[in-house]
Amino acid sequence: MRNKTKTYILLATVICLWSFIGFKIVNTINPETQEVSEQEFTVTFNPSKKEKRDTFSIEKTNKDPFLGTLIPTKSAKRNTAKNTKKIEPEVMPNITYGGLVKQSTQQVFIVNIDNNQHLLKKGQTVQNVKLIKGNTKEIVVSVNNKRLTIPL
Repeated sequence: MRNKTKTYILLATVICLWSFIGFKIVNTINPETQEVSEQEFTVTFNPSKKEKRDTFSIEKTNKDPFLGTLIPTKSAKRNTAKNTKKIEPEVMPNITYGGLVKQSTQQVFIVNIDNNQHLLKKGQTVQNVKLIKGNTKEIVVSVNNKRLTIPL
C-alpha cells in the first residue's frame, strides 16, 4: 500500500508538471491579443518666459586698483607721411612641379604655372618664372628675384 501511494503522488505530480508545460506552449503559440484603444492628446506649447539677462560693459580705468595711483596715458604718435609710397603687393603665380622628362641628354621639366602646363629646360623663362635647376624630386625657380623650391 505504501508503494502505491507514492506511485499515485508521483503520477499526480508528473501530470501537473506536463499540464503546466503544455499550457505554456499553447499560450505562446496562440497568445491573447489585447485591444489597443487610441487616446487623444491635446498638445499645447507654452514657452517659458525668458528673463532678461543682466549685462555689463568693461570700461578702462585710469587708476591702478592696487596702488591707488593714476596710470599715465600714452600719447598717440602721429606718423607724418614724408616719403610714403604705395607698395603694391607682389602677386605670386601658382607654381607646381609635374615631373621630369629626359630627351636624349637634356632634361625637360613639366611645370604648371597658374594651371597652364609648360615644358621648361634649365635657364628658360616663362611668365617671369625662370627655371634654375631641378631633379626628380624638386625644382628651384626664380620668381621676381625670389628663389622658390617646389617639391614634386
